[in-house]
Amino acid sequence: MIQHKAKELADALGIENSSASKWWLDRFRIRNNITFRSLCGEAADVGPSLCEDCQKRLPLLLAGYDDEDIFNMDETALFFYKSVIQKSEEARGGKIPKERLTISFCVSAAGEKEKTLVI
Repeated sequence: MIQHKAKELADALGIENSSASKWWLDRFRIRNNITFRSLCGEAADVGPSLCEDCQKRLPLLLAGYDDEDIFNMDETALFFYKSVIQKSEEARGGKIPKERLTISFCVSAAGEKEKTLVI
């Protein structure tokens, strides 16, 4: 996106033989303190005391179930584009980019895998 805009500006200003190459982008990024990374919306960490409490309670909750009936599901996002922000900026919060796939994985305690869900 930055390379494309640089070429547009060079053309508009009548600058000939301008090259918005990968190397130009790297130098531009370093000069302007810009980094490429995905934004993360989950900033809160889970404390050790909460984990210890869950480790004690979980076996009691699962005692009446077979391993085939206990499932764990988690999702992850696959982003098409990375956000461009300055290194000094926080990379959390904000709006989640719409150019992404959400992928969900589910497996039983016995190791039985469900089909992957892609949204």
